Order: sequence, then structure tokens, then C-alpha cells
Amino acid sequence: MFEEYPSGDSLHEPPNEEIVLTPTMTPTLKVEPAGEIHGVVLPVPVPGRSHTEDLCFLDYMRRSLALLELSGNAKEHHEILGKLEEIKGAAAGAQVISATLFEADVITQRTDAGIRENNPSYGVGSQIALARRESPDQGRSFLACSRRLVAHLQFTLAALLEGQISWFQAQIIVKNTEHLCAEHCEAVDQDLLRDPQALDGICSRALEDEVRRLSFLYDSSDALSRMEQANTHRYCSVYPARDGMMQLSGMFSVQDGLAIRQTLMQDAASLKVGGDPRSLNQIMADLAVDRLTGRDPAKGQPVMVNLVMTDRTLCQGSGEPAYLQGYGTVPATWARAVIKGSEAPDHAWYRAQVSLRRLYTHPQSGELLAMDSSSRSFPKNLKEFIRIRDQYCRTPYCNAPIKHFDHVVQHARGGATSAINGSGRCAACNQAKEQEGWEEKVIETGGRHTIEITTPTGAVYTSIAPALPGTPAA
Repeated sequence: MFEEYPSGDSLHEPPNEEIVLTPTMTPTLKVEPAGEIHGVVLPVPVPGRSHTEDLCFLDYMRRSLALLELSGNAKEHHEILGKLEEIKGAAAGAQVISATLFEADVITQRTDAGIRENNPSYGVGSQIALARRESPDQGRSFLACSRRLVAHLQFTLAALLEGQISWFQAQIIVKNTEHLCAEHCEAVDQDLLRDPQALDGICSRALEDEVRRLSFLYDSSDALSRMEQANTHRYCSVYPARDGMMQLSGMFSVQDGLAIRQTLMQDAASLKVGGDPRSLNQIMADLAVDRLTGRDPAKGQPVMVNLVMTDRTLCQGSGEPAYLQGYGTVPATWARAVIKGSEAPDHAWYRAQVSLRRLYTHPQSGELLAMDSSSRSFPKNLKEFIRIRDQYCRTPYCNAPIKHFDHVVQHARGGATSAINGSGRCAACNQAKEQEGWEEKVIETGGRHTIEITTPTGAVYTSIAPALPGTPAA
């Protein structure tokens, strides 16, 4: 499952010893300028000679993109858009190679140190995610795709590096060949991208169908078992959406999916024919909710709502938004309607149905006031306190829901069971932070709860708790 690749240590010369790099420092080199563009003098670093010059070259490219000529006509901007898309693909290909070399070097270091693990690259995906500014799950997915591209999809990787295909197209190819053995995967790759120009103008669904067609040509014997295996991964989830809405998403067997669609469409059509004023889509959505919750449409469905707002929003008509746990920021008018009812006759009913939990914030910083415990495990009220304060997993860029309540400084190392030393984490991030070399500490800023995270490579990141209602503007 975890292929090893040759270490990339010998691919670059040692960095310039006169320059000491830190994760927060941009390297500089003494090079001759190429000239001036819009009054800006640009250096000319050369890639491929040392790590320092590579970083300088990438920074040079990034800064150069902001200096493009913007006064051209539509035809010229169309050409620029095309070239930038090629650069995006090539940059994704370079990240693929860098990610696999990152993993190989970590495995080498752990092997040399005598560390034996079931997964020798454990935690690498989380570190890649931090560098790419995405969630740990996305980082692990990117690393898995990178392994396949480097090991078995050489034509796809070459086309990506040339900017001939996009990263999205490369992902489609990886996803639909991951079940193939190495020999068949390489054959599909060669047939598909022997001539990359053949993919010009092809839409994503047509590309996916073509990759599947080639996959079945080389290996159709296991298709039924794969479909049976896929059925074990069925799920149903609900996500926050815009404007006070939630999105229902799921993965079902083709039989169940078709049955759901046909039943909802037929029943919605029957109600529409009977004179229902709602649209077909509205009727289908309401029918799905009624059948999932078992509610009586005439009575509604009782639900526990955890709403965080200031007393100004609740009692004084302030426009300051509130925070709804499990959804996110909501308008003040909507929050007051949930608590009081939107119409006067509703007020008594709402007061009988809604209970309030008082949460107090510091008047200057807006931070929730602290709670602590003498036990190792977090008690229920402290968990709720941390859940409301942190809202999502505290690892930077991770948007997963909180599953674990974790000590920032481990309890075994003297860390207290308190709101200050506590953080909400998803299960994967809570495990990732236990790897050797991963350090965390709470930073006193006088404002919102702040954690400083140092990864095994020495990169430093800061995690600041989201702003709650009542937090002063920066």
C-alpha cells in the first residue's frame, strides 16, 4: 500500500551555507537583475541547482505573474488564460513529485532512526495538507494520487507537467484506474495519453467514461466484486449551505438511488397534479424531510438548537450576527425569530420550547471565559464549552467536525484539563499530532484562544479560535 521511492537527497546540491532558512523567512540571492518591468527590478534565479535557488525561482515566478500586461484586448487575455492554465497543471505536477519525495525522505529518516511503524509514512499527508493550505483529508488524498501518478501513470504525469491536462483531469484518471494492477494501469495510461492532444475538448464525464472503458477492456473480471465492495462504503451526510439552508448528500447502491429518485418524483408529480402550489423540487425536498424525520407536516419537528448570541442581539435589536452550532454564522433577525418567534402569537409557544444556555465572553477580547477540571478526561460541560468555542477541528485548514477533545500539551507531560489547554479535533488530526516531532503550545495573545503548531519538519503554523458573537473588530 505504501510504495517506497528513492530518496531525493542527492537531487539537489546543499543550500548556500551563508543563508539560514526558517519556515517564516523568504530566501534571497545575489543575482544580476534581468531588467525592469513596470519599474520593478526582477532577479533571475536558476532552478535545479540548489534548494535555495529553487525557492527563489518559485518566488520569482509568483511575483512575475502580478506584473502581466493587463491592458490587452479579449483575444490577448484569452491567450493569457490558456497559458496560466498550463502553468497550473505544471505546478500541480511539480507538487506531485515533491510530495512523493517528501514521503520517501520521511520513510528514510524513520528507517535510519530505527522507527518501525505499520505505516512508515504516517502523518505525511497531514504535513502536506498544511503546506497546500487544505484539510488533512485532502492532503492524504493528494499524496495517494501522487503515489499512483509517479509509480504507474507516467504518461499522465508527463502531460500534467507539460500543462497539457489539468489537475482535475489527472484526478479523474487516477480515480478510475486505482483498482487496476500495475501492469493494466500502465497500459491504460499509455493508451489514453500516448497522444495528449486527443483529450483536447473532452468533457470530464466523457473522459471518465473513456478511462472506465479502457479499464474494463484490460480487467473486467473483477467488476462485480468491486461494485459489491463499493456498496459497503454507502453513507448519508448533511452539510451547511448558504442562506440558512442545509445540503443532504449521500452514496447509495444504484438500485436504492433509482428507487429514491423514482418514488420522490412520482409522489411529487401526484401532489402537483392535485393542485399543490409548490414546485416539483420543493415538494420532493419536503417529502424527503417528512420521510426521514417521521414528522407530521402539520405539527413540525422538535429540534435542539444551540445558538450563541450577545445580549445586545437578543434583547436590544442589535444587527450583530449569531452563531448556530452545527451550521455557522446566522443573521441576527433569524436568531431572534428562533428564540422569540417571528410573530407575536408565536412568542409564548417559543418560550415554552426553547431553553437558553448562558455563555459569557471577555468584553475586550470576545473570548469565552475559562472552565477547567481536575480529571484527565474532559467533563461534559467543558466539552460543550470547547465545541462552541472551536466550532471545527483546530488543525489549520481542516474543516472536519470535532470528534475528540484533546490536550494541547499532553496530560502525560503535565498539561491541564482546562479550556485553555483543550482543543477540539477530528479523530485523524488528534492522532497525527502524536507523531514524533510534532509540538503544540498555547500562546497568550490577550485575544482569542491561540495554538502554535510546529510540525516534524520545523514548519510553524498558528491556529486561532473562530470569532464568536461579541468579539471586537480587529
